[in-house]
Order: sequence, then structure tokens, then C-alpha cells
Amino acid sequence: MQLDFNAADEQFRAEVADWLQANLRGEFAAIRGRGGPGDEHHFVAERKVWEQRLAEGGWTCIGWPTAWGGRGATIEQQVIFHEEYARAGGPGRLGHIGETLTGPTLLAFGSDVQKQRFLPGIRAGQEFWCQGYSEPSAGSDLSNIKTRAEWDESAGKWRFYGQKVWTSLAHESDFIFVLARTNPELSGHRGLGFFLLRLAQAGIEIRPITQLTGTAEFNEVFFDGACCDAEDLV
Repeated sequence: MQLDFNAADEQFRAEVADWLQANLRGEFAAIRGRGGPGDEHHFVAERKVWEQRLAEGGWTCIGWPTAWGGRGATIEQQVIFHEEYARAGGPGRLGHIGETLTGPTLLAFGSDVQKQRFLPGIRAGQEFWCQGYSEPSAGSDLSNIKTRAEWDESAGKWRFYGQKVWTSLAHESDFIFVLARTNPELSGHRGLGFFLLRLAQAGIEIRPITQLTGTAEFNEVFFDGACCDAEDLV
């Protein structure tokens, strides 16, 4: 894609660069250039604080509508932000799953209740998400997933049974979105639901996967009766 940047875009670029230069110092100097691929396990606490600093400056979720805390930034402006962020040595983002996957999904398909409940925490850099897609027997073939979501009539909740794998930074996240099969009699892409779950609850076990480097950015996530409310089905 060939993008053309106009004068307003270049003014936006200068604003981004100036803000990053002014803020990637002091308490955040040590995390410049850290937390990228293969380095995700470093400076996690500091990078979470950095997410909140980004939010205070209005630099999280810039592509979101202004009504939900974004800037309504154009594609060109979003590209500019990432260019300048990389140029300045901005640390690896911990909020990117919420910002680029959970948030846009809820903006497009979520209920007003879901938007009001989940979007502010993502925008503020205070609540972190991971994705529950891949499974041992399915990989990224989402039509073959086996994790089940069963409706518990007595509790008025969905309950989950199964396993996800290669879940990036699940051990550092607050929430997970889970693709699960709601109807075991259907196959393929039929009978699937997209759910929003809090990780800190009974019935969820997170096991880090230790890599050859000795680090563990990825995880297995096991579900054994974990639950979410009816309104947490997107």
C-alpha cells in the first residue's frame, strides 16, 4: 500500500515524535527498545505503567472513535504513530491485544453494555487481554476447536471446558476472549461462540510454556468449569 502524507499528517508526526521524546526518559528510560519479540518477559511491570502513561497522553487506541476515547485517527496517522514509536524505541506494547483485537471486535459487534464494561479499561491501559483461539488438536484451524461452552441454567452462566495453547502473555493478562463450541452436534464454523472471560477465577489454570531461551511468553490455558455471564457472549 502506498500512502501519501499531507501537511496535517506531518504535523501529527511531529506531535507524536515530540511526545515520545518528552516521555521516554526518566522512569521509562530503561525500557526503551525493550519488550519486543523474544524479549517480552522483561520489564513487564514497567511496561504496564507505560501503557497508562500512553493513555494519559491520548496515545492508546488512536484509531478508535472519539466517542470511545480514541482519536478517530486515519490509517495514515496510525501508520505514522507506529513509525515514530519504533523510531523512538518505544517498548513492546502489552495492551495491543485489547487495543487491536478485543476493542475493534466490540466496537463492531459488541452490545452497549459490553462496550461500556470493557472498552474504558483497555483505553486507560489498566486491563490487559489475551486471545483464546489455538488448541493442541486444532492449531489455528478454528473450525476444528473442541473447547466447549455449556449453558448452566441453574447459575445463569456459561461454563467452559477444554484447553487453549500458545496464549501469549496469558499469565500477565486480566481477561481472555475465548472461541468455544456452544453446540457439540454442529461442526466446522457452525455452533461457535465468542466469549469474554476474566482470568482470575476458579476453573482456569495457566501453565507457562518454557522455550529454548528459558523464557515463557506463551502459555497453555485450561478451562474446567470457569464461567462468564450470559451478556459476555458477543
